[in-house]
Amino acid sequence: MIEFRKLGSEDAADYYQLRLEGLKNYPEAFASSYEEEVNRSVGDVKKNIEMSDKFTVGAYYGKELVGIGTFFQHTKKKMKHKGEIVGVYVSQHVQRNGIGFKLLENLVEEASKIEDLEQIMLTVMTENRSAIRSYEKIGFESYGVEERSLKIEGHYYDEMLMKFHLKK
Repeated sequence: MIEFRKLGSEDAADYYQLRLEGLKNYPEAFASSYEEEVNRSVGDVKKNIEMSDKFTVGAYYGKELVGIGTFFQHTKKKMKHKGEIVGVYVSQHVQRNGIGFKLLENLVEEASKIEDLEQIMLTVMTENRSAIRSYEKIGFESYGVEERSLKIEGHYYDEMLMKFHLKK
């Protein structure tokens, strides 16, 4: 049984371990790099999790954190109607079991409770067809492609820009 819930500072070590796994195994899926993140302290991660303008949903399989995704709302007055989903990752050994899709559903559901929020944005590698299908199934729509969005060891990756309008 998978339990989905917002993570708190007590989950920081689990979150940090899973995030590093994602950065190492799928560097093209994240703007941050493993090398940039590996030297952070768990204390820094706790502070990040506790920030008021964002939240992270985790998927626990028993006591093991196997999936993460973060939502943050823009704080500037003119952009407060928008937020973004970032850092979605499901551990390799449980992928293809619908956990990522349910994690996304939980992120959208929690975000939709935010009073001023009208639109959720995200980016996804154009090569990640499985994730794109999941986003589309939830209701996200593509509105463009940022070519050469990331550059890793001389190889460029394009990102699809996607949006979801909340019905308010």
